[in-house]
Amino acid sequence: DSSTSTSFAQPSGISLSPDWKEAYIADSESSSIRVLDLKTGGSKLLVGGDPVFSDNLFRFGDHDGAGSEVLLQHPLGVLCGKNGQIYIADSYNHKIKKLDPASKRVSTLAGAGKAGFKDGMALLAQLSEPSGIVEAQNGRLFIADTNNSVIRYLDLNKEETELRTLELKGVQPPPPKSRSLKRLRRRSSADTDTVKVDGSSSNKGNLYLKIAIPEGYHFSKEARSKFSVEIEPENKVVIDPVDGYLTPDGSASLHFRRSSPVASIGRINCKVYYCKEDEICLYQSLAFELPFLEVIPDSTSAEITLTYLVKPKAASTGSLQLPIVR
Repeated sequence: DSSTSTSFAQPSGISLSPDWKEAYIADSESSSIRVLDLKTGGSKLLVGGDPVFSDNLFRFGDHDGAGSEVLLQHPLGVLCGKNGQIYIADSYNHKIKKLDPASKRVSTLAGAGKAGFKDGMALLAQLSEPSGIVEAQNGRLFIADTNNSVIRYLDLNKEETELRTLELKGVQPPPPKSRSLKRLRRRSSADTDTVKVDGSSSNKGNLYLKIAIPEGYHFSKEARSKFSVEIEPENKVVIDPVDGYLTPDGSASLHFRRSSPVASIGRINCKVYYCKEDEICLYQSLAFELPFLEVIPDSTSAEITLTYLVKPKAASTGSLQLPIVR
């Protein structure tokens, strides 16, 4: 395409060629890697996407090979290495791939194609939506493993490549967040299961979280399940604690006290991480919506139990899987 007819579909990653004459672009919505001529402004398709109908954003998948037979899925990162090879963070396929720009041949470097968190031999290891990739002087590729919130790395100098997790030693953690109650979000994310609870007009009381999982599952030991509290309008109810972890059996106790008699809405957000023995670990987001009704004077203290039974669902693209602790 010429500079006036070139178009992209959510370009998300960019990397210069060693001679600075071209820029390689991860065009995520078309699931393709494009190359831009920096002198003319024209671009062309390297791999992925639809080579015939460029407006077709539905040609995606996971297939190595050469040229038009290559399928990617929403790549977010691209890097042109010092060796002239192009490295791709094939995000929704949970893989790192290598592209030879001369032959247009693509091969998988790391990732088993299933979201997860597992170090080891590169093709057996697991990532979860890698999105950024850079090269260090020592021949290592550093990868932003988005859903796992860690940095992973590959050593390209080794014959048998392994995927490892970077340990950040001597790095100070960010300052703690304010313990004040958060303002209630306008809406929950699409994967959050919302449980509406009967309202309370008491001036104070206790809230008991009780999350249950089916037989054959257990709460993850590595990723602890947690909760956080939001109130709208702010400062109308004091809840203690405002966040924390669930116990190993999936419970927590909170206390509330009304600082104003007017009505308000509370939401207790829970992130539940649970595993099936020796198979897979999954994630469930849920929210309890609790109306605090206008206070009735001299009302008794409330005892409110918030229960939920997790119903496992099949893992799919975008769902979070966790390492199994045995």
